[in-house]
Amino acid sequence: MNGRDVAEAAEADGRWADAGLAWRELAEEEAATGGAEEAADLAGRAADAFRRDDRPVESARMIRFALERRPATVRDGVLLAGALLDAGEVQTAVAIAAAAADGAEDDAPRALALDVLVGALLAAGRVDIARQPLAELSASEATSARMASRFRQAQMARLDGDLRQAEAQWRSLAAQLIPHAAAVGALATTWMELGETAVLRAALQGIPWIGADDDIEVDEAEADGCFAAAGGAWARAGRRAGYLRAEAWRERLRGEGLFGTIDTAIAYADERGLAGMRVEARLLRAVARKRPLDALHAVELARHTPLTRGRARVIAAELGGPFRADLAKAELAADVPWRARAERAAAGVEA
Repeated sequence: MNGRDVAEAAEADGRWADAGLAWRELAEEEAATGGAEEAADLAGRAADAFRRDDRPVESARMIRFALERRPATVRDGVLLAGALLDAGEVQTAVAIAAAAADGAEDDAPRALALDVLVGALLAAGRVDIARQPLAELSASEATSARMASRFRQAQMARLDGDLRQAEAQWRSLAAQLIPHAAAVGALATTWMELGETAVLRAALQGIPWIGADDDIEVDEAEADGCFAAAGGAWARAGRRAGYLRAEAWRERLRGEGLFGTIDTAIAYADERGLAGMRVEARLLRAVARKRPLDALHAVELARHTPLTRGRARVIAAELGGPFRADLAKAELAADVPWRARAERAAAGVEA
């Protein structure tokens, strides 16, 4: 087998580390012989594989390798923005995704860039600004835009406090995605959101907040089932970070961990430089083991993601740790359910 065959076989098997290394080697060999355009295309393949292997820094490096040899494409911008988001460089990711969307000449690539832009803006806590590109994404006639817009609309509905609408959107989307093997990553992400929303609903019981569904019984087994489905989908996609995240959430639901999955997730996220997962896993350990110090550490790690930072403050307070209620409420101004949790935590501290 030649180098390209090796790379393509690794991709087909979901062996993303092997695929990334093979594509990178081919790109470097091509660049050494003067084939700039071909080298850039090969580097793009490497960047995609490395991101799927949870190596955002190496993925970003390969995109920059490509950009040294040809003008940027929309796909380059989308890949780079995604890698930078994974690495925690949120504001840079926003700027690159916006530039990719502005530079798109056709509806389909613009929809792809808009999807990443909305995700980056939400990560940056710029919820109101995200509504405009989301509206454009929702109006797009591109096939790729339909499911992406529904996913983002559900995220926005949850932030606005309409958990019923968010869950309905995600369940409908999951039903559409299940038959499509190529969409297994999107399916996994959808199941994760459903599981996290079920956990959020449980935490909101007894709090008077706008949009509360106190008539809906919260079943933790339902949340566990969502995370189990997500873990299975992540495994089929060959995405170790996703699988560990799903299993860590399941361990959090059980309480004190028996198998150490959360610790494994933390170590993996730290090793790979996965900024969001580093915060998420520490918050899961904080709740599972009643350790407010883990949540306070998450506050420090989430300095570029205000919504996550505010949630971490609330979790620390709910576990008996110190609480800056003023900061949490400001950071969670655009997140109705979590702001309600912040207000309850503040009332408990004042009492």
